[in-house]
Order: sequence, then structure tokens, then C-alpha cells
Amino acid sequence: MSGNLWMFSDMLDDEDAKMIQHEFVTYYEGADYYGLGLKVFTRLAHEAGAVYKIGKRVLIRRDIFEEYLRILRRKEDTSEMDENMKSEDNDMRQGALTLDAQTGRMDIRFDLENYYGGLHCGECMDILINGDWVPTRIEMGDGWYLTGIKTDNLEGLIVRI
Repeated sequence: MSGNLWMFSDMLDDEDAKMIQHEFVTYYEGADYYGLGLKVFTRLAHEAGAVYKIGKRVLIRRDIFEEYLRILRRKEDTSEMDENMKSEDNDMRQGALTLDAQTGRMDIRFDLENYYGGLHCGECMDILINGDWVPTRIEMGDGWYLTGIKTDNLEGLIVRI
């Protein structure tokens, strides 16, 4: 087994071992594995920006989806904390980058119906990379990009602003 997976091998069943081998899953596989209804899984996958369409086939990228679930869980845990206990960093709003197809602008989705309202060139934010917040800003060239961040696809990246 690769990575740190061996530490949890006593907790994994055959279904977990099969799922770990796949970077992408279908709506049905994901809904079944995560124990969610098909509509709920589909909605969360789109919110996370983890949906990839290839022709008529739709695949969900597991790592993006699972990071989004972790964020939702942290947000749930944070909301239970006393307001006086929150640090200055927690005052920033956290969400996932998404492309607004109507305006062509990148936006941040904070929750189901709550968006930032469209990002403009030069707006500063922090991006979550390997568990650390890295400061960056969004710019437009041939397409949208984050300064100092090397990635081909911004959709689904976790940011705070």
C-alpha cells in the first residue's frame, strides 16, 4: 500500500480499497460510496467544482469532492464554536472557486446559494494548498489564473477572502 494508507488498513473494506484506486467516479458510484442520495451527491459535486464532462460522460474528481466535504465539516464545527473564541483568520469567508458561465468571471461559492458576486482582476485571497493558506491574487490573461500558483484549472480550488 502506498502513502499512509497502511496505517488504516484494518479499517478498510473491499469497497474502500476499490474506491482508492479511482481518481474519478460516476454520480452513481459516488452516491453509493458516500452514502448520499443521487440528487444530494450531484449538488455537492457541482458545488465543489469537481464535475468533469467528457462527451456525454460525467465524472467526479474524488480529491476535490472530499476536500469540499472536509470544508463543509470544518464549517459545521466552526459554527458551533463560541463567537468570542474565533481567531482573526476565521473572520475570512471560505469557499470554492467556480466559473460563472453567464458573466465569464470567476466567483467564490460559500454555500448553496451564497456567492461572492464575481471576482475582478487584482483581487487578493488565500488559497489552500496542502493544508496551508498561501496568499495570491486573481488575474486575467489568456484565461483566469492565480499569481504564483501553477494549475490549469481554477474551478474547485478552496480559497478564503
